[in-house]
Amino acid sequence: MSDGSEKSPRSRRPLQIFLGAICLSLAAFWVYALFFASKQGVNVLEDKAWTVRAEEICKNANLERDKLIDLRRIDSVNGNALSERADIIDKATAIIQQMLDDVVARVPVGVEDAKLSNRWQEIYQSWINARIDYTAVLRTGENAPFAESMLEGSPESDYINDFTTNNRMTSCAAPMDLAV
Repeated sequence: MSDGSEKSPRSRRPLQIFLGAICLSLAAFWVYALFFASKQGVNVLEDKAWTVRAEEICKNANLERDKLIDLRRIDSVNGNALSERADIIDKATAIIQQMLDDVVARVPVGVEDAKLSNRWQEIYQSWINARIDYTAVLRTGENAPFAESMLEGSPESDYINDFTTNNRMTSCAAPMDLAV
């Protein structure tokens, strides 16, 4: 007593082939991803000596910047608190600028490494310029938050930090001293 609602094995065959092809494609993708695809990040430099040197420069700069820490709350001080904060940020920014200048004073070996480090320097410099603009805002008396420029939908510091993490020079990451 067949009412015609059951499909014959022949009519299911195209669906089985289609689902089998999807499963096979997924399996091939994962085999490639796990065993054959490059495991190196996009921003990884081959010149490891350059990254070791950069890490040392940045570590020393961070130690110098740490001496500037001011834990006072703006609402607990009087007078020119925002101007004082701007002065501290400017001193920290000068240290960061010198750090960047020292790191990029040497170009990494290799054309691709040079391009990658130059791109990182450009983005880092833009981020530093934003800090300088921010202190000008503080000096007007406005206690606005630090707003980073965006790069491909993310803050510039994300690119800076990804580059430093990928190259094992995390001391060169964008300082979070202005984070809310």
